[in-house]
Amino acid sequence: MRKEYNWHGCRVQITKKKVKHTNLRIRPEEPDVIRVSIPCSMKYEAVEQILNQPRILRWVEKYQKKASESLTKPEMQKEDKQKQMAFYREHLQKILPDLILKWERILGVRCNKVTIRDTRSQWGSCSIRSGNISISVWLGAFPEECIEYVVVHELTHLLETGHNARFYGILDQHYPKWRECRAQLKRGSF
Repeated sequence: MRKEYNWHGCRVQITKKKVKHTNLRIRPEEPDVIRVSIPCSMKYEAVEQILNQPRILRWVEKYQKKASESLTKPEMQKEDKQKQMAFYREHLQKILPDLILKWERILGVRCNKVTIRDTRSQWGSCSIRSGNISISVWLGAFPEECIEYVVVHELTHLLETGHNARFYGILDQHYPKWRECRAQLKRGSF
């Protein structure tokens, strides 16, 4: 079952599905359409209450602003993107081996393999089982101290899997400026 209505200049499409939680989605190609999936037991009217929550309003406004800005900026040509990625990859390939070796010794851990990938959702990841670390190629756009922070962060996962007090204690002890680097990464965009 589906219902549609207008809300703050957006078209809201509500679909009842076999889901446990309410899901909101906005697609980049249609920034004025909010797709909402709700549990079958939920009333359609409850969606408006959800949408009017301040954090949801901020999220929608932020997304629409970002979408409108991207429409005014010319899209990066595919060739330019490939050149940029190649440049960042080469930069990372030069500095990562020394950083990994340095921090393996300091932390007393061993990384099995490091890969550089075109990921945009996270700067790095660590597979605890295999000991493999993956680094975003786009991290190459940032200063070396930010790259070093991501290396330390991911290697720390080999000591502590979660983001808990012990994990952040290890970061505080070994790389005290990690908060500044994380803030810079959060501010940065590519």
